[in-house]
Formats: sequence, C-alpha cells, structure tokens
Amino acid sequence: MTHALNLVGVVLALGTGMWLAFAVPGGPSVIRLDGSISSAASTATEPASSSTFGPPLRDARGASVQPKTYRRIASATTIADQVLLELVEPTRIVAFSARSARDAPDAFRYRGHPVIARLEDLEQLIALRPDLVFVSNLADPRRVARLRGAGLNVFDLGPMHGVRTLIENIEQIGRLTGVSARAESLSRRFRERLGRVADHVEESERRRALYVGVHGDRLYGGTAGTSYADVLRFAGLRDVAAEAGFSGWPTFTAEQLLVLDPPWLVTQTGRETALCRHVGFSELKACQQGQVRGVEAALLSDPGLRILEAAEATHAAIYSP
Repeated sequence: MTHALNLVGVVLALGTGMWLAFAVPGGPSVIRLDGSISSAASTATEPASSSTFGPPLRDARGASVQPKTYRRIASATTIADQVLLELVEPTRIVAFSARSARDAPDAFRYRGHPVIARLEDLEQLIALRPDLVFVSNLADPRRVARLRGAGLNVFDLGPMHGVRTLIENIEQIGRLTGVSARAESLSRRFRERLGRVADHVEESERRRALYVGVHGDRLYGGTAGTSYADVLRFAGLRDVAAEAGFSGWPTFTAEQLLVLDPPWLVTQTGRETALCRHVGFSELKACQQGQVRGVEAALLSDPGLRILEAAEATHAAIYSP
C-alpha cells in the first residue's frame, strides 16, 4: 500500500520495496554541446536563501561547504540523485546525472530536469547557475578544482562502499540542504527495512553464496567493502569470497571459482546459463544442484538506496520455494 505523495514530492512505498517520487512531466532535458539547455524552467531566476544551518561541513577531499537552503542544486552522482529526490522539493533541483536519467530503472523520476552528461563541460554546468553541486570520488579532482575555481560550491561525497557510506551521504546531504530531520527519517526507515529482509534467518542457517558478474569472458566479483557484500549480507547470506579473504571488486579466474566452489551463485539476470557453461564450471556445486540465481543487474550494481531492493530480490531468489 502506497502512501500519498507529500510536499517533498516523494514517499517510500512500504509494501513493495520500491522508492517512488513525483516526476515532472516531459522528457529529461540535456545540456547541449553549445552550452544551451533544453528546459526553459531550468534557467528561471531563483534567488538562494541566506539561511544557514550550523558550521561548514567538510567533504571527502577536505573542502568546506556551508549548509544552507540552497535553491539550485545540481547532482553529478547517482547517490545524490536518489537521495535528493527523497529529501528536497523538486523545484530546488536543477540537474541530475545522465546515468540516472538514462539507465536507472526509475528513470522517469528525473524527467523535466537537465542532465549532466560530463562534469568536464564546465561552461555547460555554469549555465545552470547551481548554488551547490554534488559529485562523487569518481570525478576527476582537476575537474572538481575547475568547478570550484569558477566559484561553484562543490561537495564531494567520496567513495561508495555500500550501506556505511550511503548512510553518511544521506546525513551529509540532509545537513547541507537544511533538511536534517528528513534525512534522519529516511536513514532510519532504510536501515529498519534493510534489517528486516532476512531477520528470520538464523546466523547458523545462512546459506553460503558468492556474487559473480559475467562480462564477456571475464568473471567479476563484488565482496567485502562494496555494496555487493551488503546485498548478500542483508539478504541473509554468507559471502564466500569475503570468507576466503577477497575484497573490493576482484576479477576471478576459473581456477579460483572452482576452489571456492560456493553452494549458491548470484549473478545478473540472464547470465545464469552462461556462467555454468564456462569450461569446468559444470563441476561447481551451484551449477550441479541448480542453485545459480539471477538478479537484475541495475539493482546489483547500484550502491545507493536500491541496495534495499537488491537485498530483497536476492533473498527471494535464494530462500523462496
């Protein structure tokens, strides 16, 4: 059952695991190569408030940004895209990242706003006249320095390592934009729902599993220190790769997977058969016992709020009859 849309333009749909928000009619505007913007609304003059909230906040690169009621917020990272839609009024957001507008399962939520295709297009970004820009550690430090040199307030959310950094980012975005109470509420609901996904699975009964992404002939993992590890853990699983000492995003060899030989394998939807067709993989327990499960790639690879949906989908794929 879905709650009514509130003035923030966004609610949590509590029975479905989906995050819903108000979408402005019309397709996503694009910052063009000549610097023009296709959305007329994005160029309307909107004075920034002078209200401030507490002391300056340091970002991941050590730069200080003053929390206040910013009125023209631009996001160049999917984390801020998702969190801003949950916390602030849509009229305060002037641009989202192109990745969310193009690739996200809920891309419709970003319609009606310009999208930032490339952070290095300084003139195009300045044309938006943002009073606050969110980036992640994936952004080139030289480009971030250019933005700051042009007089823009830029806040770097830092590396994305799953739930821990996501909760920190929610708090930072809430403090910077003057909506700390909303941020605390969002964080609390997110953590509570995440904790309930597999709370009925006893620690001793957790199934041992491993995530493997198939990309051509290469096999990629996602384990300790990543959102993939959080997805497995909150889905009620024990991460075989982490237990074996792997961390980050390892590239597995066929020999390594055969040695690990997990009882369950999690991969992208549609790659289950291809994974077991790799030379020698027919001997894997998971392949022999039909215990390879696919989860939507867009969920598995999202280090933001969709960690919840990914954990729910993974739990259902492995524990449901």
